Amino acid sequence: MKVLFGETRQYSAALSHDLFGVKDGSIVWYGGSQNLYQTQKEKTCGCGIAGAADIVLYIEAVNQIKAECRKNPDKETGNRYSDSTVKTGTIQIDIAKFLTESTILRKKYIPIIPGRGVNAFLLAYGLNKYFKKHGMKYRSRWKWTSIKKWETVERMLKDDIPVILSIGNNFPIIWGKHELNLYVKDTASSTEHETVYKKQQSVNGHFVVVTAIEGNCLTVSSWGKKFYISIDEFDDYVKKHSTHIYSNILILKKYKFFWTSMVKVKFGD
Repeated sequence: MKVLFGETRQYSAALSHDLFGVKDGSIVWYGGSQNLYQTQKEKTCGCGIAGAADIVLYIEAVNQIKAECRKNPDKETGNRYSDSTVKTGTIQIDIAKFLTESTILRKKYIPIIPGRGVNAFLLAYGLNKYFKKHGMKYRSRWKWTSIKKWETVERMLKDDIPVILSIGNNFPIIWGKHELNLYVKDTASSTEHETVYKKQQSVNGHFVVVTAIEGNCLTVSSWGKKFYISIDEFDDYVKKHSTHIYSNILILKKYKFFWTSMVKVKFGD
């Protein structure tokens, strides 16, 4: 089935570096992937760990780029990189670094619950412990309502922060089989003026990382590949088959000082 996403929404934002590539020999994955982990438990239930590693590694890489650009301004213009300036490009991270960071997060901060994966609230709690330990000026919390959800996604992406999105289990029948579609671009059917998407697979009980929002379309990283999600279909899935507690986003906020000071840069919840 081929689907042309509607343009009924006005959202438009993306990460400045389109996440990053995890270099695995000659293969470059789109962000991290739980399939790169060693144990079957991690491969089956490690999507939350992979998403957390994506966030930590992306923020670290972009902050390094900003620091280098502040030290070495553009020779022609004399401009220095600032938090409000976007420097586009491609970041590549070696697979060993992704696996090392994932192991640290799993062992010290975000446990995998056997048979259930990563709990969303423990994910937020574990990342807060990580940020505090490493002196990172961020704080996270799990959103559990639908109020301004997509506006928050847009704002976070404009602030160059990846967004973990949960495609939650069914509710109240948590073992239900209803799933949300993941799409890829159908280049053969697309035109210069219209982009057509085709269903690649469907999932539930799964974390993905949002890297862009455009109109009614989310660009996400899952299993180291680029997929697209219809916002309308996500909202419909939550309304009919899940709940906002299960299917929502991890909000990250950047603070002016260390987050324990409770002095923050505000944006929409």
